[in-house]
Amino acid sequence: MALAYVYIRVLCRYALSYYHSPNMETKLYEASLTGNVQALNALLHQDQLILDRLSLTGFNESPLHIAAMRGHHQFALLLLTQKPKLAVALDSQRRTPLHLASANGYLEMVQELVRVGGRDVCCFRDQDGFTPLHLAAMNEHLEVVKALVQANPDAAKEITETGETILHVCVSYNRMESLKVLMVLWNEEELAKITDHSGNTLLHAAAINKQTRILNFLLRIQSIKDNGNVVNKHGLTALDVLDQCPRDVKSLETRQVLMEAGVLRANDLRPSIPKQLTKSSRNKRKGFLSRTWARYVNNDHHWIEKQRGILIVAALVVAAMSFYSGINPPSKVLPNNTNGRFSYQSEMDDFNQFIVINLFTMITSLAIVLVLISGLPLSNKFLIWLLTVGTLFIMVTMVANYWDSLSNFGPDGYVDLTVVWTCLVMILICGVIALIHTIFFVTWVVIKLLKCGMPETHRKGNQDDAGEV
Repeated sequence: MALAYVYIRVLCRYALSYYHSPNMETKLYEASLTGNVQALNALLHQDQLILDRLSLTGFNESPLHIAAMRGHHQFALLLLTQKPKLAVALDSQRRTPLHLASANGYLEMVQELVRVGGRDVCCFRDQDGFTPLHLAAMNEHLEVVKALVQANPDAAKEITETGETILHVCVSYNRMESLKVLMVLWNEEELAKITDHSGNTLLHAAAINKQTRILNFLLRIQSIKDNGNVVNKHGLTALDVLDQCPRDVKSLETRQVLMEAGVLRANDLRPSIPKQLTKSSRNKRKGFLSRTWARYVNNDHHWIEKQRGILIVAALVVAAMSFYSGINPPSKVLPNNTNGRFSYQSEMDDFNQFIVINLFTMITSLAIVLVLISGLPLSNKFLIWLLTVGTLFIMVTMVANYWDSLSNFGPDGYVDLTVVWTCLVMILICGVIALIHTIFFVTWVVIKLLKCGMPETHRKGNQDDAGEV
């Protein structure tokens, strides 16, 4: 009895060692590498469960994966006949045999795998988010692409892990023929609006990858050309995203294609001009005093720069006129000792007075110009006020000197009434402008001093109120 028991145990161990022999599994994978149908039949005759135990092996791919990769059609047919579930088996990268057959362009293999695995196998995605259709399009196997689309059109709608549509993948890989085949699944309006997860259109994708041939093809589609200035989620047009790419010869060619098609940058699309016109109209309605006060209260650096330019021009004009008057004084001002000693002394006094005033006007003008061109930080409102009042003052002295010179020409110091009133009006205007600037400057200083003792919230509120004066 004990001998019989030992005999049975030996037979069982032999059977298990035979059926689970790693040599049979190795032979199976060797047969799949070469596509040896006779060897597969022999292995199936020896062990009908060999395909059922594939899930227990340590191999990364099934024999059908290898056959699909190598294009062994008859070998794959036999495998699918014995075990149809192999059509949806996954390897270590979550690829089905259909992925491998599609990537390599084996049309008959693809058709058989789809027939056995069903239309849903076309939508299986690998670890990178690619379907068999993605891989076929990326490798431009057009017949396989058409077969997969015909089997399941929904496979073309699958999105990759990076958020790209299959059309974006075709553009990225420069597969224009695949793109043409797949574009028929969308109408023209949809093609213009199709985007990836970043909101990039097909034009964005072509610009990023500098695919000029595809760009020219896409821009021949009217709806895409009409929507060429669509911005992505970052507010960038196709021309903007191209500017962010490294510059080379291809980028220059791509930029030319986009610009010829009327594609603009996002900044050129913003309605900045209407806003400026609105602001300008609002400022015109305020009046001179309100605008000047707003410039004093708010830090309007543009106005300060403009004011500096005006002061330089005004000071240079006054300096030039003073210089000319100094070297060419009026003949009546020049002393003449033939008129007697007393008369000569009076003429010398007039001449000296003219020269002193003229020299003061010229030197002050040149000093103002020197300060303005010295590079000093003239954003300080005190300096701007001081230079403005100084320029107005030398204008007054120039007008007064002109008036005095005219009086020396006329008999007994006669000057026409029109000239007198003109000079007086000019002096009065300069005085009024200087007074306005002085009042605004003093008021601004007082407000600044009062704000120093206020909380931050009150300061902001008062500043806003002041800007609306």
